[in-house]
Amino acid sequence: MQFELSSGNPDPARLAMALHQLDPQAQITLDAAQGHLEVFSTASRDQIVHALEQIGCPAQALDEEVHVSGGSTCCGGCS
Repeated sequence: MQFELSSGNPDPARLAMALHQLDPQAQITLDAAQGHLEVFSTASRDQIVHALEQIGCPAQALDEEVHVSGGSTCCGGCS
């Protein structure tokens, strides 16, 4: 699942802590410059959005995948 973050400078440690409380095995990739977060988790989309809101990092789920630097959507075409 991918999310667009509304806060300007998300703290990766806080994001990880909040999401690992939902799912200790969650895999998280943050592209802070673009404000995109990719999460592989057993938690639901709504649970993730709620957890992010609780730490002051409002987010909305993306309907279409975007490139998240270092994440699974990398096609290798960046130069």
